[in-house]
Amino acid sequence: MRFVFGICFSLLFSTLVLAQSGKKGDAAFSYSPELVSDELELSVYMWKAVRADSAFDRNDANYLFIRKLAQTLRQENAYHYPFDSLKAISILEAPDKSFKIFSWQVKQEGASYRHFGCLLKNEPSASLIPLIDQSDELTPGTDTVVGSKNWFGAAYYQILPDIRKVKKVKYYTLIGYDGFEPFSQRKIIDVLWFNESGEVQFGAPIFKLPGGIFTRVIFEYAKDANMQLRWDAENKMIIGDHLVPRNEANRGLYFDYATDGSFDGFSFKKGLWIYQDNVDLRMKTSSPPTSPRKP
Repeated sequence: MRFVFGICFSLLFSTLVLAQSGKKGDAAFSYSPELVSDELELSVYMWKAVRADSAFDRNDANYLFIRKLAQTLRQENAYHYPFDSLKAISILEAPDKSFKIFSWQVKQEGASYRHFGCLLKNEPSASLIPLIDQSDELTPGTDTVVGSKNWFGAAYYQILPDIRKVKKVKYYTLIGYDGFEPFSQRKIIDVLWFNESGEVQFGAPIFKLPGGIFTRVIFEYAKDANMQLRWDAENKMIIGDHLVPRNEANRGLYFDYATDGSFDGFSFKKGLWIYQDNVDLRMKTSSPPTSPRKP
């Protein structure tokens, strides 16, 4: 089934070439009436993809949404169109305005989730790049660098305002959510970058944790728990709730993990996102690192 999804998604997007025009920056753009009507049609399809009772109906509506989105983004100035009514999907723009990334998730049978996305570059005759979710095949997922065809899927809700440059490579840091499975959910810190051929890549060995260097960070926790994970501009850190098992006998069984009221963080230093334990959010700067706790 995952293979079929990937083939269909690729066919819908891979040959799409955009023709864009107009001035960049704060200048106003004119939009065709078709863009406005297309946005309404897209919102209807996405509402069904989220709200329909059966997985079949949700996936059918999502297929129609993808097909319509591909057609819509072919229109002039589509890159600059806000798509404000598409509340169920995330549309994030890179801080240097070089691309936008669209991402969303659709609930499958058995309360698992599949992710969909595409990347749109802000340049004339740019290709729209489909992102094919293969996260089920990437275990544990923290040791892989992947491309658009084997994407570690997530619904991204934040792109950090600062681009991190390491050895001439620009890294865009993303924070995302994954509904994952019936009893657990995940939040993810990942990085997006482009190789020498201009191909989009996800993940890089720039996350330093007590267990080593990783390509992305994945937090898994109980379905009925809440975890905050966000960029803290004041402290210049990625801040997240610390997760622990609610029952010590379940250590390592992440469906039982929840927050304990303390915070962890990541600061970017010398080309690495470095984990820091027990961040004190009452201060403008974080407290000194302590001995790492058990994950």
